[in-house]
Amino acid sequence: MKFDLLFIKRIKAGKALVGSEVRIMLECWFKNSFLYRFTIAMLEIISQSFFGRLVGKTGTVLVNSKIAYCLRYIASRPYKPENSLFYRIFERINKKSSVFRERMFLLLKESRAYSLLSGSRAFFLVNLFLIPMVALYPFIDELGRELFGWFPLFGLWDEAYLLISAAYVFLYWFFVKRDRPLVSTPAGAPMLLLMAVSIYICLMNSNYPQLGFEGLRVVIQYLFWFFILNSYLTDDKKAYLVTRLLVYAGGIMGIHGLIQYVLKVPTPSNWMDIAEGNTGTRVFSIVESPNVLGSIFILMIPLCLALVLQRKRGFTDRLVFFVLLGAMGLSLVLTLSRGAWFGAAIAMGVFCLAINPRWLFLLGAGGGAMLLVPSVMSRITYMMSPQYMISSMTGGRLLRYQTGWDLFMRHKWTGVGLGHFGGAVAMNNKNLVPDTFYMDNYWLKTAVEMGIWGIAAFALLVLFLVFWSIRAIKQSENYDTRLVAAGGFAGLCGVLFHNLMENIFEVPYMVVYFWTIAALVFYFGLRRKIEVRG
Repeated sequence: MKFDLLFIKRIKAGKALVGSEVRIMLECWFKNSFLYRFTIAMLEIISQSFFGRLVGKTGTVLVNSKIAYCLRYIASRPYKPENSLFYRIFERINKKSSVFRERMFLLLKESRAYSLLSGSRAFFLVNLFLIPMVALYPFIDELGRELFGWFPLFGLWDEAYLLISAAYVFLYWFFVKRDRPLVSTPAGAPMLLLMAVSIYICLMNSNYPQLGFEGLRVVIQYLFWFFILNSYLTDDKKAYLVTRLLVYAGGIMGIHGLIQYVLKVPTPSNWMDIAEGNTGTRVFSIVESPNVLGSIFILMIPLCLALVLQRKRGFTDRLVFFVLLGAMGLSLVLTLSRGAWFGAAIAMGVFCLAINPRWLFLLGAGGGAMLLVPSVMSRITYMMSPQYMISSMTGGRLLRYQTGWDLFMRHKWTGVGLGHFGGAVAMNNKNLVPDTFYMDNYWLKTAVEMGIWGIAAFALLVLFLVFWSIRAIKQSENYDTRLVAAGGFAGLCGVLFHNLMENIFEVPYMVVYFWTIAALVFYFGLRRKIEVRG
């Protein structure tokens, strides 16, 4: 209150407030707000309640148990790439070629082209933003197709961008990182295994080679972004630039979604069951699908929350991220996507468990408050109604799941062939596979197309990702980096769950976002200590 009176007197006297004074004033207003005081009071009540004390004591017992000790020991074991034979071989080649690369670098520096490019503003911007611009992938893809869809070669922009980015990281390693060890990742081996299995199935089990090739491209092309980001992220500046751009992109979509809701943008009738009726506008921003938009928010909301909670974050920065977080949260509700809601609940639950399990109380309270929204309650109750079961069994998800499972059991070892069922490739070639439909379950769609070998390779990659992400969170150097690693991992878990109800990985930029954030998790948790100290 004293600060408020002081600021009012200064304003009346015509004196301008400096930035630090504005920040202090806003902090005082926020801490004196009803929302802040109500939240603190609720946390205090919960912590002092019988249930809260029971949970606390149970947590203490579990933390001190032998099982927890074994799990901590496993999670604390560092990643040692030098134990890999392949890594030692490639690292030996790397060291042997360093002298040659040094000579090539000296020749490059003496060239006329290098002297012209290195001092130009364009070269600086390309060097700074080329790979981080992957955060704007949906904007480039969706808006580009809207504006330049008439140009036949525009559809190849993502392949061109991938090749240019791969060339950039290769040249950076070749010329700049001459005396540094190779960048390794624990997810590399299972990722290469999935690629090898996919290529084998494509060559051996494709009734229509063009469908097989397109299906193969969808599976393996976007995995390369993980390797590119894994090589690019060598310091905090690059990592936080990519993280910021990702959150900004999600926040812009969230704000755009709110604008769509305010303007009551028409919703296609096929987005809702006839028996359910019209429950209001379903926001979709630029991605033309509320389910995909919701999945983007699953990835970005925990990451944005991590940036809000960082201790070294400035007040203005924190305020911007808080606004973006609110916009994404509200738009997530307005997507009316049940799968995205469940995925977001999983993501936030994982984030709370990783950082502070007591926050699960707030998460439960927030979930209960969501049920007070009429459109949300209507969507949830309809899913539990007999009408939904009848609709789903006659032409909805349950019928599709049953059909997909029957196909899997008939072709369970190698599947029906990549691109031959359940996804965008098959739907775009219904003249070749007329009985196909969207599977609405990426896991089952993968099993039907690739059989046991393919789904096992994919599941192994996911298992490695989850296992090493948990280790990354455990081994983070400080609270701030642990927050980002936990936020990224939480979003990954939410999307993996959402894939049980949607073909999320059929959307290219969702796969790119997924593996970009996976690379960020590994950087902040496993590689940062090596890169910063090295």
